[in-house]
Amino acid sequence: MKNSIQLTQLELALLKLVAKGKGNWSWYELANALSRLDIPREPDMMVVLKDMITKDLVERHIQPGSPRDRWELTPVGTKILMEHQYHQDTVFQN
Repeated sequence: MKNSIQLTQLELALLKLVAKGKGNWSWYELANALSRLDIPREPDMMVVLKDMITKDLVERHIQPGSPRDRWELTPVGTKILMEHQYHQDTVFQN
């Protein structure tokens, strides 16, 4: 897997949650879903999400005239998540 981005456990969890939200979840839904997972919460979720924007893994859309935002995967984020799933499946099959 050359040129692969190494994700932290928190980044991977957030990538999966953003995918699960299908572009409809705000930071609130993401935080709520994350709170049910047993993973480290450092650094803060928003810091991680904003860093993932700079890595072109996710996009944040803010609705005009509203404080509500929506998060969705970029094509790069989708590819990384699919590669991770493929490798996880391969590991468990062997």
